[in-house]
Amino acid sequence: MGTAAWVCFDCRSAVRRNTAHDGAVPCPTCGKPCAYLGYKIPVPPKDKEREWATLREQLARERMESLLASHARTVRERHDLEQEIARLEAMPENEGRRKAIRVLQGKLERMT
Repeated sequence: MGTAAWVCFDCRSAVRRNTAHDGAVPCPTCGKPCAYLGYKIPVPPKDKEREWATLREQLARERMESLLASHARTVRERHDLEQEIARLEAMPENEGRRKAIRVLQGKLERMT
């Protein structure tokens, strides 16, 4: 198992932990929670303010892209469930169809 870096943008310091670590990592200088950087992204030297600012912007952009992609997946899944419910409702009545519709409606309700 390898190690990954967590960084504090306020202090411009880095902490390395095992990649299996799943808790919050406090900054050794100020005690605030550090941001997870991973093991592939290099940590800039402390005195390179511009590189730290660029890194912070990059992480914020990646986080936003990840949130948008997650939202798009949720919307797509919701749409697919609604379409499947509509398709089943258009079919002739039977017990299996009713049960399938209830299951799909339950999934749809849990998404909201």
